[in-house]
Amino acid sequence: MKLFMNRWGAIILSIVIIFLPICKVDASVDNINLFSDKAISVVAETGEVIYSKNGEKMDFPASTTKIMTAILLMEHLKKGDYITLSDQSLKQVKSNSQIIFSKGEKLDRDTALKTMMVLSANDLAYAIGERVAGNIPAFVKMMNQKAKEIGATHTHFVTPNGLHDNNHYTTPHDLALIAREAMKYPEIMTAMGTKSAIISTSVQKNKYIFNRSNMFTNPYFYAGKTGFTNEARNTLVEIDKKNGETIINVLLHSSKPQYLNDIKLLDNYAFSHLRQVKLVNKNNWNETVKIGSFKVKTMLKEDVNVLTAAPKNNDLTIKIFPKKININQLNLTGIKKDEMVGTLEVWNGNTKIKQVKLFSEKNYQIKNKVEKSSIFFSSLILSSILIILSLFRGIRSKQRYIMQKRG
Repeated sequence: MKLFMNRWGAIILSIVIIFLPICKVDASVDNINLFSDKAISVVAETGEVIYSKNGEKMDFPASTTKIMTAILLMEHLKKGDYITLSDQSLKQVKSNSQIIFSKGEKLDRDTALKTMMVLSANDLAYAIGERVAGNIPAFVKMMNQKAKEIGATHTHFVTPNGLHDNNHYTTPHDLALIAREAMKYPEIMTAMGTKSAIISTSVQKNKYIFNRSNMFTNPYFYAGKTGFTNEARNTLVEIDKKNGETIINVLLHSSKPQYLNDIKLLDNYAFSHLRQVKLVNKNNWNETVKIGSFKVKTMLKEDVNVLTAAPKNNDLTIKIFPKKININQLNLTGIKKDEMVGTLEVWNGNTKIKQVKLFSEKNYQIKNKVEKSSIFFSSLILSSILIILSLFRGIRSKQRYIMQKRG
């Protein structure tokens, strides 16, 4: 009997061991068993948070910093501009051995962007900072200003490449906001999604470079940037797409063997919680905004659809805000048809997840303007008549006086 029980116990234990990994990967429940210390998943279109684990806590970003460097590169340099490697840039800790730059070597903007992302080149990131701002302190100031502009208020940069500094930090949420900003530039997305490339500089021609990261093995992978320092450990920003839906995943203070599984867990959870909601049909829209003395009938140029992770029983709120227009200008020009006159905002609780422009359905002119013009011209005509009559009377009086004198 004891032997029988031992055999059945072994069989049951084997079944548990076989199915345990399957149970662990199931991310359909809210409690995801992530290895990474900090993580977040957001809707790329709106920035709505789908999942967060210590998402507002600070940590070191390592080379994911280069996403911000790429944004400023695209903002301030045009296609065909060149980046030159300086003495100071070449002193940065080497992050690759595939291509070694020399002093004075030049790369055009798009080649520099792609090379920086594929190789996570610290020297090139530094050279980009020097080229954009003139010097690194000025570039770092630009990085921090840009972070604040996009709402990444818990971020502070010290370097353009992410080499460790105790005062160089961010949060998963802030990094997701920075990634959303980077998505405005197709060139950055292409660079972040490039596994290998052949590049040429002013010195080296047709050099083959490749990204060693395993993030490309994810079937939903679209673009990404990895990072590592001893203090930051492994970091990752990954943009994933599935069935036309796009999410941004961020992992901080992770480990290379585990963070690929963490991304799978986040993808499974995030994509399973997303739903497309049609909030407003543009043809049924019938709202007005008050601008000056006008009650302006507005129109939408597109339906309002929202990709959201909000539960079905969680109502999304619509708020309407009129555009601020200078009253003096309004009195002069009125409001033209198709002029932008306000915004429609979609809120999930205390978070704004979408904004859409509202336009005027027709022309609006200040009635007083017409009335004032009529009064002005009427007054002008009347004044002219009175002046003429006065002159005429004066002439008649003068004639009478002359005739009286002669008589």
